[in-house]
Formats: sequence, C-alpha cells, structure tokens
Amino acid sequence: MMEDLDDSPLPTPEMGASQPALSTGPRTPVAAREWVSPGVSLRKRIVTGLGVALVAGLFVLIALYEQTSMLVSTIIGAIFILGFVGYLRVVAPTPYTLRLDDRGVTRTDRGAEPQLIPWGAVVKVKEELFKSGVSISVTVYKRVGERGLHRAWVVYRDDIPDFDSFVQTLSSALPESAPWLREIAHE
Repeated sequence: MMEDLDDSPLPTPEMGASQPALSTGPRTPVAAREWVSPGVSLRKRIVTGLGVALVAGLFVLIALYEQTSMLVSTIIGAIFILGFVGYLRVVAPTPYTLRLDDRGVTRTDRGAEPQLIPWGAVVKVKEELFKSGVSISVTVYKRVGERGLHRAWVVYRDDIPDFDSFVQTLSSALPESAPWLREIAHE
C-alpha cells in the first residue's frame, strides 16, 4: 500500500508499460505565469486581534464584577486566549505561489520546498462550481506509483487573486490525456 505513495517514475514503453505513453507537455505552449496567495489578509488579522483584545477585556470586567481574585481570572483568560491564538495559527492558510510553465504546475508554500507536478504526471483536474456556474475550487490530481492517483492540492476562489485567469490558463494547458471534470457543488 505504501509503495503507491512513492514518487516512482511513470511507466514508459521501455519499462514494458501496457498503457499508452502519457503526454509530457502542455496542450498549448504556456508562458510562465505566477499567482500568489497572500494567506490571511491584514484586515482579517487586525479584526481578529481586536476580537482577542475585547475578550481579554471582558475577562477583566467579569473578574472585577464578581470580585474574585484577578489572578484566577487572568490565568483562565490567558489559557483561553493562548488556545484561541494557537488554533488560529494551525488553521490559518499560509501564503503560497502557483506557477504554470512548460515544465508543469508548481506550488511553493512559504518556508517549504516547491512541489512540481510535471504535465505528464497530471492525471485529472476537478473544478467545483456553484449552480450559477461560478467556479469555487480547482483540485489537481497527480499520478503516484504505477497505478494510483493522489490529490496533490486544492485552490479555492478566495485563495488567489484573479482565480478565473488561473482556471483558464490551467485548462488550456492541461494535456489531452488528463480530463477536466466539472462538478456542481451545494446542490
């Protein structure tokens, strides 16, 4: 089972592969282009900071009103606030960069190694749409091992500016061997 998760090379006719050779390049030439996801916006960080400050003030007011020990209230408040900030650090989206070029699709998360999916390793792409036809997300699946596929990553509309141009560029460059599936979400 774990052998399906390695990044072994794709089967080729020289290796005795029984399936047809995969396209190794994009359908149309791709001018190198990048889309940058900013992560959590400054406005959202400021609003969250103000909310945490208001909650901290609420803990102090409750302690004063109840005339309890400020130490107990401060400890409880600090644990609550630190837990909330820790939770936000875990679930907050990190900034990343998507790059399409003649080699393939590359995603680079901040502080991580770039993940290149060559065009020949893209198995399929699934686009989710609202009933109105507006695209919500794009999921890229890559070939893993000899017979498996794996969801490489998902890009949501809110993640990157100019999401529609990303979708259009990716769909025009996708090799013929990789289907572009469209699915209505939230029916």
